[in-house]
Amino acid sequence: MTLNNCLRTTALFALITLPFIQCGGEQKSAEAPPSMPSAEPPTDQTLDSDAGTAQTPQGLDIATSTAESSAPPATKPEAATKPEALSDAQIAAVTEAANSAEIAQAKIAQLKSKDADVKAFAAMMIVHHGEAKQKQAKLKLKTEESGVSTAMNADAGATLDVLKTDSGRDFDEVYIRAQVTGHQKVLDTINDTLLPNVKDASLKGYLQEIKPKVEEHLKQAIKLQQSLDSKRSSTVASPKHPG
Repeated sequence: MTLNNCLRTTALFALITLPFIQCGGEQKSAEAPPSMPSAEPPTDQTLDSDAGTAQTPQGLDIATSTAESSAPPATKPEAATKPEALSDAQIAAVTEAANSAEIAQAKIAQLKSKDADVKAFAAMMIVHHGEAKQKQAKLKLKTEESGVSTAMNADAGATLDVLKTDSGRDFDEVYIRAQVTGHQKVLDTINDTLLPNVKDASLKGYLQEIKPKVEEHLKQAIKLQQSLDSKRSSTVASPKHPG
């Protein structure tokens, strides 16, 4: 075989085998695909770690949320007790009870008091509350008992019993103290219960007329109470000595 023929044969063989060599290289590369995630289930440790991460996301306070959800709902404060709603007849019974109580107590004071100022106050009570009773009678209003008038009558009866048993200097102090307490209760009742509930125009006018009188009686009773306290203090501080 000549030299030229050998070279041609070698070149032809190289051209024939070259595609097979390239295909083989590509096939080997295809046989090695990229790595895949493991199909095995995660271990218990991994699950616990993942679960812990899911239960405590960033920014969430688990302890605070649990405490807030388990805390009992705040209770609303109870509404303030409203004054008893009264009819006009029940209002008339209240004012009748107040006037009658003041007159009865003042009559005892005039008999048992040893203080001139206390006697004068008692005389004023008889006149003013007597006039108030007469004005109410002219209105010709029906009366009907209620919790307010019942309580007022009970307090007046208890006070009257005490006044009947006390005497001397103690009587004056007890009587005036009862006048301060009693007139304050009557004034509060007029403002809080009687005027807000009254419907009859004539009865409303009557309440508005007696209210300033009750306020004035209260001021005089307080002033008289202070005077009696001052007299007692001066007597204790300067006892009389035999000559």
